[in-house]
Amino acid sequence: MVVVITGASAGIGKALAVKLSAKGARLVLSARRLDRLHALNQQLGCGHLCISADVSRPEECARLIDESMKHFGRIDTLVCNSGYGLYKPVHETSAREYRDIFNTNIFGTVDCILAAMPHLLAQQIREGWRAQIMIVSSIVALHGTPFLGAYSATKSAQLSIAQSMRVELAGRKIAVTSVHPIQTKTDFGKSAEAASPIVMPKSPAGQTAEQVANAMVSAIVNPVAEVFPHRASKYLFSLGSLVPSLADWALTKFRNEILKANPKLRAQPAR
Repeated sequence: MVVVITGASAGIGKALAVKLSAKGARLVLSARRLDRLHALNQQLGCGHLCISADVSRPEECARLIDESMKHFGRIDTLVCNSGYGLYKPVHETSAREYRDIFNTNIFGTVDCILAAMPHLLAQQIREGWRAQIMIVSSIVALHGTPFLGAYSATKSAQLSIAQSMRVELAGRKIAVTSVHPIQTKTDFGKSAEAASPIVMPKSPAGQTAEQVANAMVSAIVNPVAEVFPHRASKYLFSLGSLVPSLADWALTKFRNEILKANPKLRAQPAR
């Protein structure tokens, strides 16, 4: 299989690359940091293609797909994994910050898909499918989370795109899978805190990037509609849609933990 992975230089993308390479997949490793991609490729035996690309730029998404097709001749799975977050109240997140995070998390996903689709639809069917699109969303796609409003919005948009495409493309043998990790032990939190005035309370809960990658590999081998690496989270967050007051109660507790970890935020006067 040929698998294109955006955001492959760290975290879930890197863990997925390691797992897939061990299974014999041919990979396109993409991210902004080419040095990290080369280091990963060397770790994996130097058999993969490394392409530096910033998915917030449409022309770089197009170049990523074009170079992948020229090198391998087909793409079996496109993994749209690149993304970032920031911790801020919705009303304090600037218009520039909203546009930047949407450019990466949403338009970076959409532009890669738009560039790939003509190729995917023209491919011969293998083992029941022409290709697969896998979108790494988040559990917060199911319910907006305090101080993660902008990020939650991008993940909800990714989920909507995946749900629509899954039905639209089923008859043309393109599988579409959305992935919904809970808090994962990666550099995501450090990067988000570096771009934000808020520090998230540290919790032993969560999952590793390897656990998420294992679930993703299973869904690449045998495509499914949705992947919830932490299965209980699906039902807990879905319950919030049925009983909004219960979700608000639980998320208020989470908000209070954040306020406790950020005394300056807690001390802000009411407006």
